[in-house]
Amino acid sequence: MAVVVLVIALLLALNSNPHRDDTAGPALISPTSHPLASTTSVAPPSVMPTPTTVEPSTRVEGNRTSRPVAPVLPVSVLNNSRRSGLAHEAADQVAAHGWPIAKVGNFTGRVPISTLYYAPGQLDSAQRLAHLMPAIQRVRPRFSGLPTTGLTLIVTREWPA
Repeated sequence: MAVVVLVIALLLALNSNPHRDDTAGPALISPTSHPLASTTSVAPPSVMPTPTTVEPSTRVEGNRTSRPVAPVLPVSVLNNSRRSGLAHEAADQVAAHGWPIAKVGNFTGRVPISTLYYAPGQLDSAQRLAHLMPAIQRVRPRFSGLPTTGLTLIVTREWPA
């Protein structure tokens, strides 16, 4: 029994030694070897971590780097169905997600499914709104026949009440 205790004590002593060469243990990740690592990564005490460079267009939150959040832009909501008040219902839903409403009205052209149109430079904002609202079935660049500017949501009959 004493031999078993001695073996266990020896194994514990070997495993708790931070200076030993452990090729079978977990590998340490340097701050620059992984895209989500930060300068606060675990490293041996004798090694100084290499600072990571963060581009001005990104933010560092905790241990991860993220893109800047797209701005919340005003949205015009237009009804392209025979459902009375649909544009107002949809505008209320958009506003409930924190997006300001620029205009509510009707669209007399033909759009097959509920679509969010965006102006140049507004794709990120349009995608953000579409991600928040699954009823927006597609996101497209603006076309010249739209009566408004910026983000324009044209809702069709399949829009949920």
